[in-house]
Amino acid sequence: MSATKKENQKSIADVRNSLAEAIEKARYFDETTVLTSRSKRVAVIVGMDFYERALEALGEERVLDEGDATPAPKRKVVVRRKPQSD
Repeated sequence: MSATKKENQKSIADVRNSLAEAIEKARYFDETTVLTSRSKRVAVIVGMDFYERALEALGEERVLDEGDATPAPKRKVVVRRKPQSD
């Protein structure tokens, strides 16, 4: 069983300025946005449901990178001033 899936094609520069819109289309309307660079198709923004179904159909599983699981710790910034010369 196959269904027609709506697809948008935009340059990376265009999507950079409207990323929220591309994510909304994928998330709520099941629309795919194909990203292009110099007119070459290089990546795709798809909804999570579609992504998970694709992994399942391919027999692959998702492994979350431990670095992505938690936000980066805040760093303490220390500013040291040079001693004043007399």
